[in-house]
Amino acid sequence: MSINWLRFVSPSLKKPPLFHLCHLPPPPSSSSAVIVAMSYDKELAAAKKAASLAARLCQKVQKALLQSDVQSKNDKSPVTVADYGSQALVSFVLQQEFPDNFSLVAEEDSKDLRKDGGQEIVERITKLVNDSLTIDGSYNVTLSTEDVLKAIDNGRSEGGSQGRHWVLDPIDGTKGFLRGDQYAIALALLDGGKVVLGVLACPNLPLTSLSDAGQHSPNNKVGCLFFAVVGGGTYMQPLDGSSAVKVQVSAVENPEEASFFESYEAAHSMHDLSSLIAQKLGVKAPPVRIDSQAKYGALSRGDGAIYLRLPHKGYREKIWDHAAGCIVVSEGAKCKRTPSTRASMKLGVWSQMLQGSHWIFQRESILIWTQASLSPTRS
Repeated sequence: MSINWLRFVSPSLKKPPLFHLCHLPPPPSSSSAVIVAMSYDKELAAAKKAASLAARLCQKVQKALLQSDVQSKNDKSPVTVADYGSQALVSFVLQQEFPDNFSLVAEEDSKDLRKDGGQEIVERITKLVNDSLTIDGSYNVTLSTEDVLKAIDNGRSEGGSQGRHWVLDPIDGTKGFLRGDQYAIALALLDGGKVVLGVLACPNLPLTSLSDAGQHSPNNKVGCLFFAVVGGGTYMQPLDGSSAVKVQVSAVENPEEASFFESYEAAHSMHDLSSLIAQKLGVKAPPVRIDSQAKYGALSRGDGAIYLRLPHKGYREKIWDHAAGCIVVSEGAKCKRTPSTRASMKLGVWSQMLQGSHWIFQRESILIWTQASLSPTRS
């Protein structure tokens, strides 16, 4: 992925921690950026369509969630029929649009669905997928249960640094989805190992700033689609397909005036360490805790200025956890790139971090810091 990688050097608070800059790709020229942005028009249209269809399916399931709709994976995270249905829909649409050049790295597979007792859930998923395709009307097809299982398993590509690979989290923030809170359908495209396109469908995110509406819009005006292509900026539009507007990150430059996001679930990020960092930065506002990559969408339009994600020891990030959000924010931020081979946070203070690899989006008005292992492959 084309992001800034920095490695932690000193864990001591007595000395400012420094970071070795491991990879810093040069920003594209304005002329090449326009050419690149134009070359992914078809891919962007397909990604927006696929993510929007998946979002509608997820909305339908969330409104009438049944206990039988929830399973548990080996990592103890819940999986719903909406996860599987979302992945099947996105996989089907992308394969229809790009039959000769289709590779998908996605989170789910059909292994558990094929076990004894899974037939009822498979049939429900199949009905949801077919209902969604019928309402859309673009594809005159009725999928069988086996077609749906195969579409889910088409997401088992290993990816890689060569060629094009789609990356999908069919429902990022499953626990938020089950609570009726924030979640996102996160879809990105890698080309030559770099993220070149990203779409975030956030069905429960208010169309207005979280600072105005909070996480739950009083007027039920929710449902955002964020999208970005490398060199082309970031845009947001309602999920109903209304006109898109270009968005930019927060203009707040004083950390004391900034708000910061972190994961809702304490199991996903160390809230105590985030609190310490925020204190050292001088942030006065309490954290805004949101599930999923909806945080990236909110950041890209300026709802907050800082995002801290600090997973517990042993947790390994997957590429689908950040790929779409990465480009949505970077295109909205036009992140500052420092020419130095040693970089500081440049926000006026220093903070202690855990040992390990971290990546940073940095600009005078925005900071995103998370432990990451974002290989362009599944592993």
